[in-house]
Amino acid sequence: MSQQRDPITCHILDTTVGLPARNVIVQIHRVREVEDMSNTDTPDSTKSTKSAKSTAVDYQVDPPFARAKTNDDGRVVNWVFDPSLQRDQDASFATTGVRDGKWVKLVPGLYKIKFLTGKYFKDLAIGGGGGGGVTASAGRTFFPVVEVVFEVDDLSHYHIPLLLSNYSYSTYRGS
Repeated sequence: MSQQRDPITCHILDTTVGLPARNVIVQIHRVREVEDMSNTDTPDSTKSTKSAKSTAVDYQVDPPFARAKTNDDGRVVNWVFDPSLQRDQDASFATTGVRDGKWVKLVPGLYKIKFLTGKYFKDLAIGGGGGGGVTASAGRTFFPVVEVVFEVDDLSHYHIPLLLSNYSYSTYRGS
């Protein structure tokens, strides 16, 4: 019997070799909106407006609440949750929906998935490529880390695919 997938999943396809990206470390974080009292001074501000303040929204990223490695199909369908969530279960459940090491409910709000792609490309070069041979750019990547921030606003499943190459990436909301 297979384990049920978590409410947020992801998938990486390496477009340089046309294969799933295996063994990529992936983290998931909660992101919070915070008020930022920024000074609105500009170089041409007049003295009377120099003390003007405005409220802006900024974002604070919490430490990852779960990690995983992509499987042979380049997918993360289940996360490994941070054991510290067990300490204050009520508080962590309110922000993550995780209880007793299981994702019980999806909590609306902002999330970030962080793909650690630099090591993947280095390992790909050492291993001789994913069946496509080693190219001149093997082992190099312009994006050693790819971060995707997205908003959960309903309780449906969220799938975040990443189409990845050494020098570009693209993402979208999958199904």
